[in-house]
Amino acid sequence: MDAVTSVAEAAAEKILTAVEKIDALREGMSEEVSEAVGDAIIEIFEACGFQDLTGQRVGRIHKTLNSVADRVEAVMSHTGHGHAPASSEAKRNRDKHTENVEKSGGEPFSEEGLLNGPQLPSDAKTQEEIDALMDQLDK
Repeated sequence: MDAVTSVAEAAAEKILTAVEKIDALREGMSEEVSEAVGDAIIEIFEACGFQDLTGQRVGRIHKTLNSVADRVEAVMSHTGHGHAPASSEAKRNRDKHTENVEKSGGEPFSEEGLLNGPQLPSDAKTQEEIDALMDQLDK
């Protein structure tokens, strides 16, 4: 969810920056064309309100999903079928954490870990890690 919000924010910023560049070019246009471009710019600015709404709604969904996950983990723990309850601050993709990689015998990814969707750039693998993985697959 954080990645969705981040990507939407970056896209809106790019759009607004491009529109500001177009707006600056209006000075050299005829009055009629400049007015038409100005109207289009206003429409673009108004449409970019999607980013604020998206961020707010995704934030609410994120909070709700964390709450549901915490409750499910608590029920699973209480019935003896799961881990101890985790706080909503806990990272859900636990199988990538160093301590869990060590516990799993060096396998950093489980199928469960692949179901988490887009990742934040800070969690992305480096090119060296990707190259090493590709080298392992070639063997």
